[in-house]
Amino acid sequence: MLRRPSPWLVVATALVGPLGLATGCARGQGERTGGEPTASAPEPEAAAIQPPDAAVEHRPEAAATDPPMQPVPDGYLAFDRACTGGPVVTIAAIGDVLLHHELQKQAYAAKERFRNLWSNVADLLAAADVTYANLEVPIAHGMTKDGEAKDPGLEFDSAVYTGYPFFNAHPSLAEDLATTGIDIVSTANNHALDRGSLGLERTLDALDRAKLVHAGTRRTTKEPFHAITRVGPAEEGIRIAWVACTLHTNFGKDTTGQVLHCFKKKDRAKLLATVRDLAAADDVDAVVVTPHWGKEYATSPHETQIELAQDLVDAGATAVLGAHPHVLQPWTKLTAADGREAFVIYSLGNFAHHQRSLDRRSSMILYLGLHRDAQGRVVPAGVGYVPIHVRMEGDKQKFFVEAVDRVPRSADTTDARALVVEMFGEGNLLGPDEAAKSDKPLARQCPVRPAPRR
Repeated sequence: MLRRPSPWLVVATALVGPLGLATGCARGQGERTGGEPTASAPEPEAAAIQPPDAAVEHRPEAAATDPPMQPVPDGYLAFDRACTGGPVVTIAAIGDVLLHHELQKQAYAAKERFRNLWSNVADLLAAADVTYANLEVPIAHGMTKDGEAKDPGLEFDSAVYTGYPFFNAHPSLAEDLATTGIDIVSTANNHALDRGSLGLERTLDALDRAKLVHAGTRRTTKEPFHAITRVGPAEEGIRIAWVACTLHTNFGKDTTGQVLHCFKKKDRAKLLATVRDLAAADDVDAVVVTPHWGKEYATSPHETQIELAQDLVDAGATAVLGAHPHVLQPWTKLTAADGREAFVIYSLGNFAHHQRSLDRRSSMILYLGLHRDAQGRVVPAGVGYVPIHVRMEGDKQKFFVEAVDRVPRSADTTDARALVVEMFGEGNLLGPDEAAKSDKPLARQCPVRPAPRR
């Protein structure tokens, strides 16, 4: 099994971490100070900040001495405070886990179940300190779109377990994601209510049984829309709050306030207030927002995404990791009103799915490093990515998520790699072997990176 040891894991120090991820501080950049933070918002009640049993905790090692600064490559996405901080932790993030009926049939017939779909990249997901995925299917035991029913078990029966347009997958998906190394999922998406309110609750129950942290939906109004993961003990490590929201829900109406919406007037105000409160809380170090937004199949963000991203960053978000378009959209670095830098990727694209066009099958595993800067604020320290694609076998017979640089070269992998690299550049590209080695030095002082593997 590739699951990281629980509950402790050795994570990145100032020099050594789970990934060969250059933090990209150009010569002299570490001298910038940026603006000072604005006045903190009132601290929310402790119960609203950290729901019970919602933290994933790992243990860091001691920091080491910084190496000398060197220039970064052309086109490298770098952060001004990459060289001014302490221990670095790494987030891995993937896009949509969108299990169409072909993938469910494949998983139910395989000994490894859903892990059969992504075994080629499981080590790349387990290598990070905290790993995030967008879970875009309910996993509601014994639920059809019309109500409760006898559960068929691990069988695609087209009633309880179904694909498009009313998705529902077997609850064992939660176990397989957790075993793979996923720590946190978003459940706020347009399919969140494909099995109604009860199906949403059963989905959260399955995630809780698998000890898989979730954000974006809730059973009752007494529960928060956010969750917290920790890297290291609370007094030493980095505590990351996760907030998720969605553009809409397709079929079910959210009459009881179980889903956080990104753009509805009241929900948007609640979203921004939540980010502000979390960013000001003493027991939160960073806020990551995972909005389900944008236009499907569009490779550029809509102006509403751009506007909300800036609002989220101004409210205190450290990073924004978008989903929903089913294709990749660009990343950028935004500056908040208080001078902080934040990382935004408008869409992580698909992860596991059966959509057949090249742009929908080509995606990435994103790696984002965070550390405390000289002012004690947790800020982005570096970013990298590994190109992936979904390989199709036969005529909609089998589907496998693969890192394109670790499988035999073909026209399909070449085209998939070129599509991803064209959008994100060579500078931040990581080789899969580089990303998978947990003892790989994490270069913090702007190294001259080796030529990308081909």
